[in-house]
Amino acid sequence: MGKFGWHSGAVQAQNLQSGSVDVSVDASGDGTASVTFSNAMKEAPKVTFGIAEADTTGTMSHNAKTNLGFIAQVDGSSVTGSTLTVDWIAFNDRLN
Repeated sequence: MGKFGWHSGAVQAQNLQSGSVDVSVDASGDGTASVTFSNAMKEAPKVTFGIAEADTTGTMSHNAKTNLGFIAQVDGSSVTGSTLTVDWIAFNDRLN
């Protein structure tokens, strides 16, 4: 097992990771981007997203999710022909 615990109000956990990824979207507002975890999880985690742009119509999902990472996918974004920044949090609640 690696490092984990609390320090100065922040948590370092083996089963909780987060980050941002830039998704290049086409003229239809669709695009994908690959995310690789900095540390492999024990199994495929639960993933949630937050779009960090002024997007009003985009739907976020993921595919090809494994313990090593996932592919972030946006469909129908109001941001088109540009880059959409997406924040993500991944959590694996398996204890062993």
